[in-house]
Amino acid sequence: MMREFSSSGEPHMAASLRPLSTGELLDKTFTLYRQNFPLFFGISALPQLGVLVALMAMSTVFRSQPSAQTASSAMTTAILGLVTVLVYLLAVLIAGGINQAATTFAVSSLYLQEPTGVKAAYSRVRGLVWRSVNVVLSVGIRIVGGLLLFVVPGIIMLRRYSLSVPVAVLENVKTRAALKRSRQLSEGSGGRVLLVYVLMLALIWAVSLGAGWMLRLIFTPQILRESFAAQMVQQFVSFLVGAAVGPVMTIAFSLLYYDQRVRKEAFDIEHMMSTLQRTGVPSAVAAATTNA
Repeated sequence: MMREFSSSGEPHMAASLRPLSTGELLDKTFTLYRQNFPLFFGISALPQLGVLVALMAMSTVFRSQPSAQTASSAMTTAILGLVTVLVYLLAVLIAGGINQAATTFAVSSLYLQEPTGVKAAYSRVRGLVWRSVNVVLSVGIRIVGGLLLFVVPGIIMLRRYSLSVPVAVLENVKTRAALKRSRQLSEGSGGRVLLVYVLMLALIWAVSLGAGWMLRLIFTPQILRESFAAQMVQQFVSFLVGAAVGPVMTIAFSLLYYDQRVRKEAFDIEHMMSTLQRTGVPSAVAAATTNA
């Protein structure tokens, strides 16, 4: 495994293990993203490529279906369309779980000054794919269900369970335990969690809208509706945008997970002692450091 290097040839330094203000956390998020863009793009692009293939296949299936002439052919077309959509949604769910888990591992390694890379991040995901997918699905159901119940319950679910994926993959716990642990870590910081989510979502939407606007400068709405080639270009641009800016949200919540642990559990001291033990520093030094 190799450490990621900046353009100056120096290894990227981890974020300092201390409580961060919301502004500092956002600054760390963008600094980590900017300095390690090839790493995060590479991690995100692999599962997003699967989604792109599924989307193109879905578009091809719908475009190749002739107009229904009978009730039987209409039923066949509807069933085929439903199956295709379900396969696409499954691909999105699996890609989301894999992407978030691998990105979380990469952020953790960079934050704790450990070597990492695309291959290293994905090697740590092995065996945790379905757990990550299950957590993403469980959190999504709670948030969407809450939003449908007059919005406020969905916001509460978002505040409680946004740290569930980092908990599940970094602490290697099952879905129910991850949800409970996320709720404990975010308790008292719900407004901060919500603010980070809204800001990251606004950024992703702004970039997506900007890419869509650029496409409309090239293709008219009619061409985008009727031209299969133009639709493929549109889908490929969506893939690039998703792979490029999608990791920002996961980076922010991975850092927020560690920040909450520093605030609530003195994780900074725990990690310092663990590092001292791994590097063979005499126990007397470690004890003196603790008493200082």
